[in-house]
Amino acid sequence: MATEITTHDASSKESKFLRRFHVENYEMLTWTIVFGIIGALLVTFLMLIPFPYVMVTLFKFGLVLPLAFIALVGAIRGPIAGMLSGYLGMLLYDLVASGAFVGFTLPAASYGVLGFIVGLGVYDFENGRSLGKLSILATVGLLFTSLLILLLALTIQDYAVLAAIGFVFLPLLTTGLPSVIILTPVLARIWFMIMNRFLPQYMPT
Repeated sequence: MATEITTHDASSKESKFLRRFHVENYEMLTWTIVFGIIGALLVTFLMLIPFPYVMVTLFKFGLVLPLAFIALVGAIRGPIAGMLSGYLGMLLYDLVASGAFVGFTLPAASYGVLGFIVGLGVYDFENGRSLGKLSILATVGLLFTSLLILLLALTIQDYAVLAAIGFVFLPLLTTGLPSVIILTPVLARIWFMIMNRFLPQYMPT
């Protein structure tokens, strides 16, 4: 009897894990990958659009919509889709903008971490408290991304410490934090309203 209960608990945990990652079966895995690729294409497109910003000494202030989209994909479809949207999106942007993969693609992978961390949470886009949770996890994800990019700038790209902090780390924080804190829950709410209005059959139950 105890063995059956243990087996049932293990199976239940595995099922929750698969549902959270949206890989319960081949069909779900395929849709998760497709969702991540579509997200990556949107991120690439948005990265090519110059968004306005203001410089105050070394501080750059503005909103970066692609970062919010990476977090949004993770919130909607889970960690794998979020990781793909950030990683492939920035990878494609590097290829289009500079014609090369930057830093062995590791900086692009750092942006994928943002989508992965946000994707670990479960959200109700109708609930304000849940949207607040989304903002918090998006902030945590961006902080990890920023630290990874700073580390890569200091090691692989061989920046001086002050240059890496002033020209890589701080601009990403001062533009990224407002973007993920404000825009991610707003985009999530808009996505929910559009889906609920036009495609209610595809809304998660």
